[in-house]
Order: sequence, then C-alpha cells, then structure tokens
Amino acid sequence: MGAPARLVRDPRYCVALCAESIIESLFCSTNEGHVSPKSSIARNADYHHGNLRNALIEAGRSALMEVSAQDLSLRYLARMVGVSEAAPSRHFAGIDELLAMIAASGYRDLAALRVAIRDSEDTALAKAYRMMRAYIEFAQRHKGLFSLMIGPRIVAHDAYPELIEESNRSFGLFSEAVEALAIESGWAQSDIKLVTHAAWSTEHGLATLILSNRAPRADTKVALPKLVDFVVMTLLSAITAGPEHLQSVIEQCDLLQKPMTRRPARKRAKA
Repeated sequence: MGAPARLVRDPRYCVALCAESIIESLFCSTNEGHVSPKSSIARNADYHHGNLRNALIEAGRSALMEVSAQDLSLRYLARMVGVSEAAPSRHFAGIDELLAMIAASGYRDLAALRVAIRDSEDTALAKAYRMMRAYIEFAQRHKGLFSLMIGPRIVAHDAYPELIEESNRSFGLFSEAVEALAIESGWAQSDIKLVTHAAWSTEHGLATLILSNRAPRADTKVALPKLVDFVVMTLLSAITAGPEHLQSVIEQCDLLQKPMTRRPARKRAKA
C-alpha cells in the first residue's frame, strides 16, 4: 500500500478531492479504442456534496478537449466524475440537455469576456475590435466547446431556455458595441442591424474557417495572427468609412453589372 492519498482543494467548487491514487483505484477498467474518461479530468467528489450537475458540466467541457460532442454520453461523463450511470438522470433528462447546458456555460464565459470589454474605457472602435477578437480567440482556445456551441449537435436550441438566454446575452454585448461604432460613424438606424450582421458574419466566418483548418490556406504563407487582424480591421474600416462610402461602392458595382448596350446593326443598302 502506498502513502495515504493527499486531499486537495478544488478552487472551482471548494470541496475536497481525492488525489490521483484514489482516482486510479476507483477507475481501473480499460476501454480499448476510446479515450479514457480518466485522462480528461480528475474524478470529482462534488456529487457527494450535492453539486453533481456542475461537476458533469465541467467534466463535459474537459472531455471536449479530447473527443467530439458526438462521442459524449451520460455514461461516459458519469464515469469521469465517479458516479453511477443512473446518477446524471437526476439532473438531466438526457445527453442532449446536458450538452445544451455545457454550451450555455461556454456562452456564459464568452459573455463575461465581453462584459469586461463593454465596461472598459476604450473607444467605440477599440471595443468593437476587441469584441470581434474575443469571439475568434475564444473559438481558438476552446475548439471542442465552441464547435458544440455553434454546431449541429444540439438540434432543438429553442428547447433550452438557459442556452438561448446565454447565447443572446453574448450576442447582445457584441451587437451593442458594433451599433455604437456604426452610430458614431453616421449610419442610419435602418441600416444598423445590417451593419451588425456584417460584423457577426465576419467574426463567425473566420472563426469557423480557422477551426476547420481552412484558414489560412495551406498553400499560402499568411500568418494567422495577421490574418485575424486584417479581416477584423477591414470590416471595421468599412463601418467607420460610413454609409456614403458604401453608396459610392454600390453605384460603381451597379455600373459594372449593367450589360453593355450594342448599337443596332445597320441594314445593308440594296445594290
């Protein structure tokens, strides 16, 4: 027998956790062909302190660093936190609800980053820039979690009010920053939502391209940090240029789209 297990404190839940020696003795079975749940997160004693719900959410977030959302199950996560396979059903109707709450926690964290940006003393332009960067950087740091948040694994988003609330809150903080910049730059109220959607499409599109390893392209020598800055700043430069500049571009594009008029062929004179 080795030395007694040392008790440590979990700063997230402030409850005592057993050291790895106890964890190993509890979870000695193997699962060939799959990532072992014990490799993702230390088994959590929170269940015994009435906090199984949060423990399962945290376990799910940790598991997403190694496996996809499609590979998660209540059984898998129950093993991670060291409870019976039936225990998660006391808090979640099924894996879909648990995944929705994991995604909601991701949006909650993203919103916290954006609150700090909103409450800063930065200019409207700097806030909009940081809001967009925060989204892209969050996606890069939490690839598995972000894929769950924006991907197709959770089919019925509207069925989970907490997920909708956290998602809307994060987007609301972002849109407020972009709208403030747009108003400062002279955009009419009728165009504000279009400006916001353009900015959202830019940050979301780039984030998903990066996650799928499609940007930067492998056949180019574009540095990722420079690409992110260039894309975000290009969009912001269009906003700050104002509606008059957009109208000028629209008029020039209209000219390009108009078909060339041909002169009617002259009739040959009769010989």
